[in-house]
Amino acid sequence: MNFVKRNQRLLSFIFLLALIPASASAVTITISALSDSATEITLTATGTYYFANEYDILLWSIGNYVAEDGPNAYYANLSAGILANGVAATKTYLDNDGGGNDDFKLRFGTRLWGSYTVSGSATADLSGIGHTFGQFNIGTYEDGGDTVIVQYSSVPDTGSTAALLGVGVFVLAAARRRLG
Repeated sequence: MNFVKRNQRLLSFIFLLALIPASASAVTITISALSDSATEITLTATGTYYFANEYDILLWSIGNYVAEDGPNAYYANLSAGILANGVAATKTYLDNDGGGNDDFKLRFGTRLWGSYTVSGSATADLSGIGHTFGQFNIGTYEDGGDTVIVQYSSVPDTGSTAALLGVGVFVLAAARRRLG
């Protein structure tokens, strides 16, 4: 009897430990593109997520990040780059449920179980599903520690970079002339 009770307690303890990490998930997904007309979006993922024999990071009812005319229940293929402990995300699911209840998923190539560190960036082509970046609502959407950020990509200022290079070339030419 003592053996049975001890095993029951051990199994109960393991069950309770399995429930704890589920509430400790905190993933941030950033969706960005250069302009409203862009059909290629960049997704960046960071954080920790608890999988329970699942293929997906699912951010359920994360907020109104998809415009009313935006993607509704579409999967878009991802380039390589977002990993959960070495397992690559292969698709993203974009879902406009209306009323601020939009869902977001990252689909991985295999079922995962346990707590995983998620990181990396990948691109998705929206032209195959008939949409553009302009059909997302710019903003930050949070629920239960998970976050989706929709923003424009930063564009390097090529004008000031060219001016700085020009000044550098001038300084080098002047220094060369003085030195000989």
